[in-house]
Amino acid sequence: MQKRVRRYFFDFINGQEKWLNDMAKRGYRLKGCGMLTYDFESCQPNAFEYAVIFAGNLTNARAKDYQAYIETMGFRTFTKNIGLKYAFGKVKWRPYGKGFGQIATAPGNYNNELLILEKEQDGQPFELHTDAADQYESVKAVAMVYGWEVMMTAVLFALTFLPAAVNSTIALIWGIRGLLLILGILFGRPMVKSVREAKHLKDESRLYE
Repeated sequence: MQKRVRRYFFDFINGQEKWLNDMAKRGYRLKGCGMLTYDFESCQPNAFEYAVIFAGNLTNARAKDYQAYIETMGFRTFTKNIGLKYAFGKVKWRPYGKGFGQIATAPGNYNNELLILEKEQDGQPFELHTDAADQYESVKAVAMVYGWEVMMTAVLFALTFLPAAVNSTIALIWGIRGLLLILGILFGRPMVKSVREAKHLKDESRLYE
């Protein structure tokens, strides 16, 4: 049986990973995904498990090499977006990227910031990072993504207090403020969690230096 689900995750790492594993427990295996869609096929419950990792801070070449390396470990992979903007023939600056990883192109690594990994359920955890230092760099990049989204939401919220905005329809301006506050909370919660996890991993990595 085929099943298509439309969803978007503000908590694009932990929230998405938990949901995919819940679907697998119910007997649905990921077959493919689009910007807002996930296609599943029936399977035995608990036959597969999933992990979501961030690769949006890498260059397109490094991201592809990393994906190929992961596949040599026996994992099935899918690329996934974190934003909702369609693009073709565009270039985007990513402030959370590293070096040339700050530049994303379409086609290329634009809208391919995440890797979804699938493996057969064997009781063993995903082993993707060799030490706490590697994990720290990955989580730090994720925290920067959330931080950037929260900052942009805060800037837009502040703009609603400008004279031109204040003179707009009261119901409209308060509706916009309410929406921005909700977005700030939705991005802020995983940001705080990622910052705490990054701090923990940084402290842990220092123990082994």
